[in-house]
Amino acid sequence: MTTKNYYKDNRLPQGGIIIAPPFMWPNPGNMPPFQNYPPFKPNKPNKEDKEVKVKIKSVFEDEFVVVDNGYLYATGEKVNKNGIFKLVFTNDNSVKIRLEGKNFIRLDEKSFLVADTNKKGATKFSIYKENNREYSLKAPNGYFVRVREQDKRLVARAEKPGPRTKFKFRVVE
Repeated sequence: MTTKNYYKDNRLPQGGIIIAPPFMWPNPGNMPPFQNYPPFKPNKPNKEDKEVKVKIKSVFEDEFVVVDNGYLYATGEKVNKNGIFKLVFTNDNSVKIRLEGKNFIRLDEKSFLVADTNKKGATKFSIYKENNREYSLKAPNGYFVRVREQDKRLVARAEKPGPRTKFKFRVVE
């Protein structure tokens, strides 16, 4: 086998979909929030909890994520007080999401995202980078968070990342 063929053969796809691994901290002893990732460059870390205040936007719906009647929806054209969230970084490379100044987000029995619990009851999500500024959230049930077609409600039932599972996070000062 020549060198030319060797490189050509190794570039062929080997099947399956490649899924980016969850974000890994460069040095686990000192974990600044999403360092070197464009949407997560706060001027200074908030508190000792490693929180970052963000607004979340569905790429597919092109709408902001807001809370209505306790559930999360991708229906906000503009961000209001029910659309500002805090990502609370944990020591196991995951995040808990909190509605600013209010309840934490959890999965209910049908895998919908609900803002009605305290920090202990909050669901830990893994964040996967999809491309330059788009991310997917994976819930502990093994499914990705997606925007449901019927009512644009957020639910963790997607087996693979796809167009409805991509979100943008923008830091709010």
